[in-house]
Amino acid sequence: MEKSGSSIHTLDRTRGYIHVADALRREIRDMQVSEGTRLPSERELAQRLRISRPSLREALIVLELQGEIEIRVGSGIYLKQAPPLHEGTESASIRDEPGHDDALMGYSPQDVSQTRYFLEGGVAAHAARFISRDQLKTLGASLEAMRQAVGRRNDTGDQPLADADRLFHVTLASTTSNRLLTQTLENLFDQRYTPIGGSMHRLFDTESVWQDAVGEHQEIYEAVADRDPLQAQAAMYRHLTRAHARLMAVIG
Repeated sequence: MEKSGSSIHTLDRTRGYIHVADALRREIRDMQVSEGTRLPSERELAQRLRISRPSLREALIVLELQGEIEIRVGSGIYLKQAPPLHEGTESASIRDEPGHDDALMGYSPQDVSQTRYFLEGGVAAHAARFISRDQLKTLGASLEAMRQAVGRRNDTGDQPLADADRLFHVTLASTTSNRLLTQTLENLFDQRYTPIGGSMHRLFDTESVWQDAVGEHQEIYEAVADRDPLQAQAAMYRHLTRAHARLMAVIG
C-alpha cells in the first residue's frame, strides 16, 4: 500500500506497478543520472517517491524488463538507458503499448502473495482434517521431489523445483474437492512464469532460498500428516510470509 501523501495518485490496481514504473522513470530523469551509473539505494528511491519498498521493487523489475536499468543483487541498481528528456516521448514506457498490459506482464507479486496468504492457510487447515491416504502420499512425494531437485539444481535449474512446489500446493488444494479454488491457486502459482514474476524469482531464487523453502514445506507436511489443522495453518502462514520476504530481499 502506498504511503499517505504519495506523489503517485489513484493507481489502477491491475496496472499499479506500471504507473509506479512511470513515476520512477520520471524521477530518474529528474536526477539526471548518467548511463552506467549506480542509482540511489532502494530505500532512498522509495523515500523520494513516497511509496513502499515492495511497490518500488515491482517498478524496478518493469524498468529492468524494458532494458532501462540493471539490477545487481548485492551491488545495487544501475542505469543502462537514460530516460528521454521530455514527457510523453518515453519509447521504453509500457503504459500504452498493446500487449504489455497486466495480463501479459503478470499481476503484482505483492497482490499474488497476499491472495495466496488469504487462501492457503485455510486450505492447509482443511487438508489436515480431510486429506486422504493417496493425497498424503502424493504430498510426501512432491516434498521428496523438491528435496532431490535442490541437490540437482546446478544441472537442471529451477524448473523441477518449481514443478514439485506447485504439485505440493495443488495437492493440498485438491483436498477441498473445489475445482474453482484449485484452479484459482494454480493460476496464482503460475504467476511465477509471467515476466514480472519470473524476473523476481530469477533474481532471488538461490539454492539457500530453496533449501529454506523445503524445510518450510516439511513443517506443513508434518502438521497435515499429524491431522493438526491449527499447526498446518500456522506452518503455511510462516512459509508464505517468509517466501514473500525472500522475494522482497534488499537489492543493495
